[in-house]
Formats: sequence, structure tokens, C-alpha cells
Amino acid sequence: IITTTFKLRAPGMSLDKMPLFAWAMLVTAFMIFFAMPAVMAASTLLILALPAVAAAVTMLLTDRHFGTAFFDPTAGGDPLLWQHLFWFFGHPEVYIVILPFFGVVSEIVPVFSRKPLFGYKGFVFATLLITAYSFSVWAHHMFTTGAVSSLFFATTSFLIAIPTGVKFFNWIATMWRGKLTFEAPMLFCMGFLFMFLIGGISGVFLASPPIDYAVHDTYYVVAHMHYVMFGGTTFAAFAGFYYWIPKFFGRLMGERLARLHFVLMLVGMNLAFFPMHQLGLDGMQRRIPDYPESAGYGDLNMLSTVGAFLIAASIAVFVVNFAVSMRRGRRAGDDPWNGYSLEWATSSPPPHHNFESLPPIRSERPVYDARHAADA
Repeated sequence: IITTTFKLRAPGMSLDKMPLFAWAMLVTAFMIFFAMPAVMAASTLLILALPAVAAAVTMLLTDRHFGTAFFDPTAGGDPLLWQHLFWFFGHPEVYIVILPFFGVVSEIVPVFSRKPLFGYKGFVFATLLITAYSFSVWAHHMFTTGAVSSLFFATTSFLIAIPTGVKFFNWIATMWRGKLTFEAPMLFCMGFLFMFLIGGISGVFLASPPIDYAVHDTYYVVAHMHYVMFGGTTFAAFAGFYYWIPKFFGRLMGERLARLHFVLMLVGMNLAFFPMHQLGLDGMQRRIPDYPESAGYGDLNMLSTVGAFLIAASIAVFVVNFAVSMRRGRRAGDDPWNGYSLEWATSSPPPHHNFESLPPIRSERPVYDARHAADA
């Protein structure tokens, strides 16, 4: 992906004219390149360029079967090394997962606002800052160990919220005074914005060591994680599905079922995961299968269960919608959304060779530029 982005861009597409989704995938590829490998040496073992988790598992394997002592404190090892290895991969991984979906939303919101993305260069810079900061926050998962610098990792965890906030303001400013329409892709983008915002705010709370000490390993953390990973990635993924499925198959998804899908998923997600904030504050611990009735967790857990079934129902609606739409859905035409980026410059579905010709690339919106040049 890195090589293709730098060497095989379309003629005239400089880096400052790339689609935001392409930027998101580029920085994600760099993060994978740096977050996955780990170089570690010990007197009896040399591990080069293995993923950090695989390296940790290998070290654990040799501890158990070959007499090494990476994690055995009685022989000079350090059990916290396991956490460092896991989270040095695991927290950049959160941004590896979410950044491509930031790119998806950044492609869809301008199209359905009928405006260019507000602050394109600032948005790219914020993406680069998130990439850099993501490698400096891993030990905020380890505050309660007492073995990490709480001040340093709290500071970096607060700082990474700033470029994310810049992105939110860019999306909002893009919509401001735009000619908004709310087809399914835009609805799911709006769901993404609201749900990921809640997850991000609870993440800022957890970056504060005193709060983290109080709610560590409770369902408050579970709620935060699901608002980020489900509220973020899943809503944006469905926005991308509804937006690009016409490009793949030449047919539009049914709008009524899409709206039902959105409502069921939005209500279901909030029923399933919002009560977990209160459960965590009430002291409900993670990874424990049974609780006494006297703990008082039953009602909120029942709400979560109802929400989970609503989420399942929403996915069933999507599957039915997809199956029906691909058989007899409305023909999409080549560019049903009046899109901005190059994939909409060719037919839907595209021919095997993708393009008969490319429009001149003068901005990050080449198809929009070509369309309006033709109108003129």
C-alpha cells in the first residue's frame, strides 16, 4: 500500500490532492509497519522482526518449555514485560482499526453536504499527529500496575484527543451551511459521529489516572471500548457499504430497509452499551460470569441484552436488504451520489481495466471539477 501510494498515483495527483481515504490507508500502513515488528534480544534467544504479540507468545513458550525466564520474577524476569509487549502493539492497533474509517467518513460527509471537506490540509496534519502520538500512549492501560509514568502517559493520552477533535470540527464545519441530504450513507456517518464522540469523551476520562484507578477492569472500560470500536468502526463501515455497493454491483440498496437498519442499530447499540457505564461505576467487574442478585446489576444487564438482540435484528435487516437489492434493486447509474473521487469517473460496476479515461486532477475533487467544467 505504501509503495503503490507513492509510486502509482494517477497522473497529476500530488499528495496534497489525494482522497482522504487514501491518506488514511497510507498512514495506517505505516502504523502497521512500525507497530507489528519487535526486535528483542536475550542471551539465549534472538527474535527479529516478529509481531510483538507473536514474540511475546514465543517468549512465554520458551519460559514454559525451555527454561528461559523472560516473565518469571523468581529467575530475574518481569511479568509486566508481557503487558508492555502486548500494549505496544495493542494500542496503535486501535488507531490502525479506526483511521481507515475516518477516511471513509471523510469521503462521504462532503458528498452529502455538497461542499469540499473543510480544512483539507489541517485534516491530513491531524491524521499524521494521531499516527505519531499512537505510539506514545500504550501504558495508559497499565496505570494500576504502579510501574509506569502516569504523568507522561496521561499527558500523551490527553494530547491524542486534540487531533481527533480537529477532525470532528472539520466534519461539522463541512456540514455547516451545506446542502445536506440524509441517504443511508450519511445517516450512518451521523451515527458514527455521535457514537464515536461518546467513546472518545469516556476515553479522555480514562486517561486521567485517578479515574482510571477507580474504574479499571470494570464495565465502564467495556462501554468505552464498544463506543469506540463498535460505534466508530461499525457505523462507518455500513456507511461505506451503502456508499460503495452501487459501485461494485450497479444497484442501490433499498432506502427504507436501510433506514430501519440504522434505527435498530442506533437504538440497539445504545441500549446494549450505554448502561455499562453505570454498571462500571457501580463496581461490576469484567470477565466474571456470574454475580449475586443482591449486587443489583440485573436490570441494566437486561437492558444490554435487549440491545444486543436489536443489533442482531439490524444486521438481519441489512442482509435481507442486500439480498433483495442485488436481485431487483434500482439501477444506480454510473454516479448515483454525484461523488467527488476518481472511482465515480467510470461506470458502475467498472470495466476490468477500470477507466476509459481520467479527468484532469486539479484538486482533491477531480470528478466534481470535471462535472462542473462540462456544465460550464
